Amino acid sequence: MSDEHPEPREQVDQTLVEVRRHPKYWNFMLLGAVVFAIAGLVVTFAMPYDAQTATYSRGTVLGFTLLIAVAAGLALGAVAALVAERVTRRSIRLVEAEHVTGRPDDVDGPDGHAD
Repeated sequence: MSDEHPEPREQVDQTLVEVRRHPKYWNFMLLGAVVFAIAGLVVTFAMPYDAQTATYSRGTVLGFTLLIAVAAGLALGAVAALVAERVTRRSIRLVEAEHVTGRPDDVDGPDGHAD
């Protein structure tokens, strides 16, 4: 079987690339939000509460506290991730990478047999 357009064979190019570890911002922000939400919950229920004289219910206070605490936790988590990124930026390494293009010689053809 003759192909009109022969498929390109595998070609390997080598280059130097910079590799560094970086934090996952979403994980830092989520952790900050959870920690601050727990702190807001503890603070809300640790305060003395008298249903006779209270202007707002505990649920209302908890809702506003969580709103503020979660927003602050997200912001502080993002700041912590930025600081962590600055610290890890110093550990950049150069490594040699291979970029493979084309079709390897040992891949089966469309009929399931090696070419």
